[in-house]
Amino acid sequence: MDAYAQSATILGLLKTTDGRPVAHASVTVRNMHGRIVAFRASDSAGHFRIILPSTPVPDSLRLHVNHLGYANVDLPLTAGRARYDLTLVEKAIDLSEVAVKSRPRIDSRGDTLSYDVGSFARVEDRSIGDVLRRMPGMEVSESGQIKYNGQNISHFYIDGDDLLNDQYRIGTKTIPHAMVQKLEVLQNHQPLKVLKNKTFSDQVAVNLVIKDDAKLKLTGQAKLGAGLPRQYDGELNTILFNKKYKLLNVLKGNNVGDDLAADFNAFGSADRLSGAGHSLPQALLSSGTAGNPPLPKQRYHLNNSASLNANNLINLKNGLQLKFNSNGLLDYNTLAYSSLSERYLGSDTIRYTERQDIGRHPFLTETNLTAMANADTYYFNNVLTLTYSGEAGASTLVSNDIAMRQHLGSRIRNFSNTLTYAPARKNGDVVNLHWYVNHYNQPQTLTINPGINAEVLNDGEPFAGIRQFAETPTWFNRLSASYRLATGLIKQRYRVGITNEWQQLRSALRLTQLDGTEHPYSGSDDNHLHWQRHQVFTDGVYEYKRRRLEAVLTLPLAVQRTAYRDAAFALNETEHRLLINPSLRAKVMTNVEDYLSFTYHFGNDFGNSNGVYRGAVLVNYRSIQANDAQLQERDSHTFGLRYNYQRAIRMLFIHAGITYSRSTANTIASSVITDDIARTVLLPFANDVSSFSASGGISKFIFALGATASLKASWSTSRFNQLLNSEALPFHNRSFTVSPGAEARLFNRVSINYNGSGTWTTSRLVEREASTQVANRQIRQFDQSIGLTYSPFNRMFLRVDGRHQYTSQQQPSTVAYFFADAHLRYRLAKWRTDLELNLTNLANVTSYETYSLSANQFGYNHYQLRGRMAVVKVTFQL
Repeated sequence: MDAYAQSATILGLLKTTDGRPVAHASVTVRNMHGRIVAFRASDSAGHFRIILPSTPVPDSLRLHVNHLGYANVDLPLTAGRARYDLTLVEKAIDLSEVAVKSRPRIDSRGDTLSYDVGSFARVEDRSIGDVLRRMPGMEVSESGQIKYNGQNISHFYIDGDDLLNDQYRIGTKTIPHAMVQKLEVLQNHQPLKVLKNKTFSDQVAVNLVIKDDAKLKLTGQAKLGAGLPRQYDGELNTILFNKKYKLLNVLKGNNVGDDLAADFNAFGSADRLSGAGHSLPQALLSSGTAGNPPLPKQRYHLNNSASLNANNLINLKNGLQLKFNSNGLLDYNTLAYSSLSERYLGSDTIRYTERQDIGRHPFLTETNLTAMANADTYYFNNVLTLTYSGEAGASTLVSNDIAMRQHLGSRIRNFSNTLTYAPARKNGDVVNLHWYVNHYNQPQTLTINPGINAEVLNDGEPFAGIRQFAETPTWFNRLSASYRLATGLIKQRYRVGITNEWQQLRSALRLTQLDGTEHPYSGSDDNHLHWQRHQVFTDGVYEYKRRRLEAVLTLPLAVQRTAYRDAAFALNETEHRLLINPSLRAKVMTNVEDYLSFTYHFGNDFGNSNGVYRGAVLVNYRSIQANDAQLQERDSHTFGLRYNYQRAIRMLFIHAGITYSRSTANTIASSVITDDIARTVLLPFANDVSSFSASGGISKFIFALGATASLKASWSTSRFNQLLNSEALPFHNRSFTVSPGAEARLFNRVSINYNGSGTWTTSRLVEREASTQVANRQIRQFDQSIGLTYSPFNRMFLRVDGRHQYTSQQQPSTVAYFFADAHLRYRLAKWRTDLELNLTNLANVTSYETYSLSANQFGYNHYQLRGRMAVVKVTFQL
């Protein structure tokens, strides 16, 4: 008997017991094996219509209806019957006890959304990162940062343990997807068990649930690769994830352009990284003025690198968790570029040219020792961090036809300890004791030979060289105690504490004369700035929740004393301030999955020692900075509105938001620019800055095509002032970006993915006079990538990637680039070995140009890229 019949159509109406239509219900037709034959959602009037082309005879099919809040319907189809009008019975259930039982699959239960990894994985995938990028609602940036429906994740757990801290990129690249049963998204996540249901949270975390059989033994990979021209790429990793022990240790080395320093990127919030919201001092000196090109670093990173990333965790029987994270990096890389920078003034145009070949020797050693107990009745955590890192860089440079050599050396010594103890009392109230202490220093030395800009630096006399030294050794301490009330209509938390900061800013500018003697720069004394800032603070947090409304009001109050002195400049200032920086966060649940949130924050922020030092600092060969103003004070108002929409059962995720901020500062940076050097001074004049941005995104799994599609867009505008050569220039910048993406599986052997981005940037001078020559500027940039994977037979995969970039603007000619790569892999299943051939930059693009636009500054950069490469690699599963 023929098992198939001609195409048929079934239709019907879904309604409740009181006659109301049931919209957006999932209506599926399944065969005798439970597999979906056809799918449709009911429309706003409750109607559905499903066409069954060349399906099995109706007697072998069943009709399933699922909808949140209603009992499921499951009935057989009958031959000759085309219409099915059904009445759904309401059923009170916890949020989303409904699951998409077809492949791919998402389950939603309460605040936890679970992606079945196996149903999203494809045979060509290797790591969990490969699968994660395909999951609707999830987003992974080129740097490795993970977002869920537009929001950065706060934690990356492996079976409930935070093994990798904020440096989870190494995990998504290394952990095989076959080890992971499901990926959980934890919405409204509260990492402290003692605070569960006692405070509100808007954090989102990710948890990898490891398969039971993958927890039983140590596993890992050994990779060895070699190729032309003189390329090598190796890796050895070990993985163990069980209840008691977890480890992920990775040893790498390569010269194929893989930036190993990126594995140490931290993606957590500033508060979580520092333990106290403390910002570390920024480096004062640099060796150049051009940034990196907007390309994957592998295109231009000419390197010889080795790294060790060790992460080990043990859970003891008494509930104490011990964790050891250690990172090490040795690297040598080079960068060659040339640049043109133009500054448009009211009656003049200043141009700088630069050609530089830089050789860098960065190194990193960092160790984190953590002891934690996260119980229902108390929380204890102590984190000790030790860091020693630095970089030595040498370069040959030609600027405005002046040739020179530079050397920049820096060292970072960083120590911090964070101690938190939060016990719950018998009545449920929670006490929280927190202590954070940090010492940080980054001494830097910049040398330039021969002496340059003699007219500015050496009274017009030729000289042999420059040596600029700078450092800002800093001690920071924060101690606080808080008490949280567990009961009451309004949840309350009160805190008191102190912060202390002691810092010195020391700099010395020395000029080596032609006779070999070294003299201080005569235009300014050295900096010996002593800085202190102390604060006594208290705050109250009030949380209210009723039905669908949730609101959190924070009212901080602080008394702050700032003092700084430098005897060489007769500088001795002390300022006292009373600070009130309230914030409000409110969220309304429009239904069980969607919400509308509003945020407001008032900030009364103050500058640091970088804004008050008086002595001249040569921050790079082309810029001298100093200050002639009081401590910078900035008042800012920030408003935000966000809407989150998701339909887990339909795999549809949408987010949209707007942000407006306005700030007023009591200082403005004034720059005096000549053809050779720029001098920047902070002056005591009011300065207003305002900005507005809107963004949104949609991510959807298309069942009919087995594809994930996404679209993101953002628009921003900002107004700010610049003071250049004593001329006030107010600017208005606008930018619009749209980014589509899609990934699909075709004919069960072909996979295709696409990612694009288009950006339009405009900068114009506001209310310019007829005499000014500052013209409006606009740049249009398009970046598109497409990848095609083909499996001609089992265990063989061929992938071809192409990337096209296009930039246009008013004056210079349009630039466009096309990059192509190929990858061939064959899996020897019996030997648990993969053989690979990687062909990179097939078009052999060895140079790259970029254009940038910011206010009245136009920039052009030209970079040297890596050429064509071929690497053969063997990967063995341990």
